[in-house]
Amino acid sequence: MDESDFDPMTPEFISRPVEALDDLRATRPVAHSTNWGGFWALLNRDDVVAAGRNHGQFRNFPRHVVPGNLTSNTRPLMHVDQPEHTVYRTPIQEVLNSEALRAEVVDVVRARARTLVAELVANGSGDLCRGYAQPLMGQAIVSVFHIEDVTGDEFDDVVHEYTTSGQSAAVVGRDEDRDKMFAYNRWMEDVAQRLLDDRRLAPRDPATDLATALVALEADGRAPDEAKLIGALRQPFVIVWLATSHALANMFLRLLTDRGLQRRLREEPDLIAASVDEFLRMDQPQLGFARTASEEIEIGGRTIEAGAPVALVFPAANRDPKYFDDPHTFRIGRSPNPHLAFGVGIHSCPGHKIAKAIVEVALTELITGTGDLDLSVDRADLPLEHWPFHAPLALPTGVGAP
Repeated sequence: MDESDFDPMTPEFISRPVEALDDLRATRPVAHSTNWGGFWALLNRDDVVAAGRNHGQFRNFPRHVVPGNLTSNTRPLMHVDQPEHTVYRTPIQEVLNSEALRAEVVDVVRARARTLVAELVANGSGDLCRGYAQPLMGQAIVSVFHIEDVTGDEFDDVVHEYTTSGQSAAVVGRDEDRDKMFAYNRWMEDVAQRLLDDRRLAPRDPATDLATALVALEADGRAPDEAKLIGALRQPFVIVWLATSHALANMFLRLLTDRGLQRRLREEPDLIAASVDEFLRMDQPQLGFARTASEEIEIGGRTIEAGAPVALVFPAANRDPKYFDDPHTFRIGRSPNPHLAFGVGIHSCPGHKIAKAIVEVALTELITGTGDLDLSVDRADLPLEHWPFHAPLALPTGVGAP
């Protein structure tokens, strides 16, 4: 199809993607773009949910993101469908839903958050992306996966460079960044390989250690593919860091530009926990998570061809006025709040409980550990991420003492 309803790479779209998608939904709730060889975008919550739950006609392989992945197609859970998907999802979900692991990780992340906040306060300023959200996610990765030969800051640096070069190579098409991206990917795969090798020799509790749980799949013959075992560990390294740090960046920008909300949460910190779901609804960064149509299908009067990538645009669905009254207003304790921040269907986030706990810790420690937070530049001057995400890439901030 040659017709294009929108171009997600225009400066206008990048600067205001949510508003652009709102306008588009009013006229083209099933929209088409010719970018990256062409793809469809579902903007209504009903359509997003239906596609997310329709695992027969909308598959994750070969395209689970727009534009397509450049490194490999051997990483469960993102790259596989049923029945193979369940083989990997079951242990991953069981480990990440462990209350013991969640408590362990929250304690470590909280301690790291307090150190980072103290540094921001001592300096009187800092970048809430590179100086807080992202190193916090580096710490979360090494804690969740029990990585002991790499520090959280080292992991943060590598994933930051991987995602930066990957965005440039995949979205903008800069070939010179491909080699960098592949090198950082190999580094992460090596970490995953070392984890698996270690757990084969010295297994840990499979209820709380994902590498051990995956080795158990290999032992009983359910997952004999070494590349996919490595991929099942490697995949969440990036997702944990990228999705959560971008979500936090959006949340922090909200606090910096809504002084009333910042002040209220600082004065009434008990409201922070009640605000987390509304932050997640309004500030989810993933625009381009997708499925591949396995056959021709009609949605909203438009025909999606077999093999076409179809983006499930969760931030647009999270502002669907059919489900969210006054959808652009931040409401503490909004109820009901059927947001899709963690996706929908069998490919929804298996670690949503631990991710939500990390978000709450990050917000709580920043808000309660500081005085006024002031954006140091005009919002229009902030560097911005582009499709398949939306988020500020830097948040230079004046940080007051509590």
